[in-house]
Amino acid sequence: MITTVTPFAPNATGCLSAVQGQQIAVASYINPLKDPAAWDRLIDYDVSKMPILVANVLNGPDSTVDSSWQGVIQRASSAGKTVLGYVRTGYLGVSDQIFQTRLGSGNLADWTAQIEEDVDRWYKLYGDSIGGIFFDEGWPECGVNNEYVDLYKYINAYTKRAHPGAYTVLNPGSPMASCFEDTMDTLLTFEQSYDSYINSYTPNDWTPNDPRKLWHTVYNVSESSVSEVVELAKERGAGFLHLTDDRLPNPYDTLPADSYIQCMMDGVDGGSLSNADAAAWELDGAAGAVTDLTVVASDYSWAKLSWAAASNVQGYHVYADGRLVVSVPSSMTEVTIGSLASGTSYTIYVSAVGGGGRLGSSSNQVTVATKQLPGGKTVTNYKSSPQENSTVIEADVLVPYSSVRLYIWDSIECDFDEDPGWGVNFNVDDYVCTHYMVDGSTLYRYDGVLPKGSTASPWSWEAIDTVNLNIWGYTYTWTLPLGASTVDTTKFVVQAQGYNPMINVFEPDPSDYDCEGSSMCTTPDLLKWCDHAVSYLFRDDDLNYHSTEVIEDSLYSTQSGDCWGDLTQGCGVFIQGQNCSISGNDMWNDYQNIRTIGGCKKCGSYQRKDGCRVTIDYVYQCDNHQDLP
Repeated sequence: MITTVTPFAPNATGCLSAVQGQQIAVASYINPLKDPAAWDRLIDYDVSKMPILVANVLNGPDSTVDSSWQGVIQRASSAGKTVLGYVRTGYLGVSDQIFQTRLGSGNLADWTAQIEEDVDRWYKLYGDSIGGIFFDEGWPECGVNNEYVDLYKYINAYTKRAHPGAYTVLNPGSPMASCFEDTMDTLLTFEQSYDSYINSYTPNDWTPNDPRKLWHTVYNVSESSVSEVVELAKERGAGFLHLTDDRLPNPYDTLPADSYIQCMMDGVDGGSLSNADAAAWELDGAAGAVTDLTVVASDYSWAKLSWAAASNVQGYHVYADGRLVVSVPSSMTEVTIGSLASGTSYTIYVSAVGGGGRLGSSSNQVTVATKQLPGGKTVTNYKSSPQENSTVIEADVLVPYSSVRLYIWDSIECDFDEDPGWGVNFNVDDYVCTHYMVDGSTLYRYDGVLPKGSTASPWSWEAIDTVNLNIWGYTYTWTLPLGASTVDTTKFVVQAQGYNPMINVFEPDPSDYDCEGSSMCTTPDLLKWCDHAVSYLFRDDDLNYHSTEVIEDSLYSTQSGDCWGDLTQGCGVFIQGQNCSISGNDMWNDYQNIRTIGGCKKCGSYQRKDGCRVTIDYVYQCDNHQDLP
């Protein structure tokens, strides 16, 4: 059965007149730094017609406050908007994609733990400015004995108890069974394109008691089609609507023009939210005591726990150092808790929840001692194994992140006039220039163009191929369709971010290289002189070049390297440092690395592991000379 509403004819602007009750809710995944004007508009639109905005920092809240998101969230909340924090539920790990938690688990209890952790983190980071939670990737089937719908109800109740007043939305993006009607405040039951909405729409087989229960999102809708879709959504009983002219793969990272939004606003009358209270615990008897709590396994940032079932239980609360870290339904007697600090001990216990929410006696206490990160590093053991037409790159990622990307870099700094690229910083003011990136299983090539007068590269990549990504335990293994015949794949960056401190690991270490030099490094013919100077080194393994005259009481030649020029000016290649000596072969190899790894076009230097530095620089009065071609 489909709810119908008497339609209104378009007005003079081509937009529909209003119908009482329908409202606009926006999945506003727009980076506030990229488009602050879009957020200004979202905040300023009439709150009675556009009451809901969804914030999504990094597929959820991340682990630290993002100041740009904090600003728009606070402003929107102050303007009366209900800002929902985005939380993945991964279809509870039961869809064909078999999504896993950040800890690599598909277990229902572990999904529950991550979902509740992200809910609490939104409120911890952004406080009362968060008005509720948008639960994405909802699984639309009831499950055997209502297993899945009951779990969503449990998560909803947890959210509303822990954060009174929270408004909740569950998004499967598809029709749902009637068992879900009381699961959350609103259900997003359509999330597809305009073409699908017009030609292949499938309704629920039930009608909610309140049309505010349903939300439809339709993307790739032209402005000329807005009125048509608004009217259709009313006929289909959608109390909330989100339309956009954006397209896949992310239709929610831009905001349509103001005229587009105003046409939507003119077609709805607005209203209020229907926000239910948390479901009450059943009034059964007291819960029994939890026994046999054990630590099944632990690692750098997580611990897996197990316990024996108690009697008369409605749920279990798990505590770490006296703080509630997860609550799971009575059917679950094991769970993995995450976001633990490495090299730290925690005291864990479990309490059963009985009638009226009263806690039973606590279990025995156990101690979890997480492993210490090696050298404090979260990414280790990274290496590249290039072949002619392919490359295998491996890295161990020891803690969970929401995103692990791979970049191939070719030089320190970019030549934006000749070959622009994306910079990845290794120091505050220093970066490597990258032209290839792997995100998930897709290989991208940089295609951005620096706008005239700008010093900031645009984030712009073209998908060019697929990559085989295998994750086994800690180890990420990328097999790239790039090899030595195409690009130097021995130089790469592994970038991990989200839910742990962001880290960039570089191979080789670019901080060993510096392309700075004399202001005279722009001298014509300097590169020719440099190449000639290094070619005339004594090419053997004897320590013929020294940074000082005397080393350990022995007298040495003062020759620190070689130079070439035109008698008054030239290029020198030489060793520097305290009591440093080097062979001609090593200096030649370091020179090549300054060029190929450091990407230094003229002057530059390499900080060797022995503390000495090989330098290429402009020099005066070099008496090695001849006419060079």
